[in-house]
Amino acid sequence: MNSYLTKKIWEMRKNIKTLPGSPVVALIHIASKVYQLAFLSCGCENACTFCNYGFDYNLTLELVKPELEKINLDDYDIEELDLEANGSFLSEREIPYDLFLEVLHFVANSNIPTIAIETHYKTITEEKIKDIRNILGKNREILFELGFESADEDIRAIYNKDINIDQYLEVAKLCESYNIGLIINVLLGAPFLSREEQIQDCLNSLDFIYENFPKGTHVVLFPINIKENTMLKHWQDIGVYDEISSWEFVELLYRVPYKYLEMITIAWWGKRENAFTKGISQFPKTCQKCQKRLLEFYDDFYCNRDAGYRKNLLKSIWETRCECDQ
Repeated sequence: MNSYLTKKIWEMRKNIKTLPGSPVVALIHIASKVYQLAFLSCGCENACTFCNYGFDYNLTLELVKPELEKINLDDYDIEELDLEANGSFLSEREIPYDLFLEVLHFVANSNIPTIAIETHYKTITEEKIKDIRNILGKNREILFELGFESADEDIRAIYNKDINIDQYLEVAKLCESYNIGLIINVLLGAPFLSREEQIQDCLNSLDFIYENFPKGTHVVLFPINIKENTMLKHWQDIGVYDEISSWEFVELLYRVPYKYLEMITIAWWGKRENAFTKGISQFPKTCQKCQKRLLEFYDDFYCNRDAGYRKNLLKSIWETRCECDQ
């Protein structure tokens, strides 16, 4: 990580305050039958330029367990449950190990078929994988969602993203050996690049991931959201960056090769907010005329994985795109 950027980002995060009444844990509906179990942890130890995962109080088993027990997962029709902290769920700095084990036992008592865990690749160890498999069972589908953002080292430097590709791929192999699937995050909207360069970076990253990662790896494409107390917001304030158009995200999806269409998903396209930080994100730009249509398109794309269906959906919306993008 860049020491100057890291220092400035950590200074910004000190301004982040927890909203009054924020829960230490919340069950959040994402879309379709996908839910997220989110924990208000102390904040990420990394310092990405687009992220405002700040520093707050420390979670403990004694603090969280009573609130966790108020949530009955069987009251909901859940096919996939995502475990997420305010940074990395497998970080012992954020989620102490006794709390981590308690959450696994809590989830194991449900009949949810797929459990996804969002974390940094450096937090993954064989010991943790063994505990996950032993508690959640050998047959349940387990996924790790990992930040990657770009296959281009120079662009990751803009994001202040600390990744060693060789080590990352070793972690991927370790996960594969325990039949744990991977969801890799790729970000659209890198600062200081043109729209075409931003799109091409994502397409290049897709190629890299599907050529180098284990078979069955999926990718989540994210359009950048500008959040308060981030370097992106600072760059916007001084006039060197602004949020991307939602139609740029549509164009990226339209240009994704057909062979990848069933292997990708999308996130943060314009209506989702963190349960603890409502109202502090700038979503991709739309005009009043096309906003509703775009949100309906994203929901449809997210909920239907068939490549043929998605291709027709993309062709229809891209060829009739709004005049605000022409």
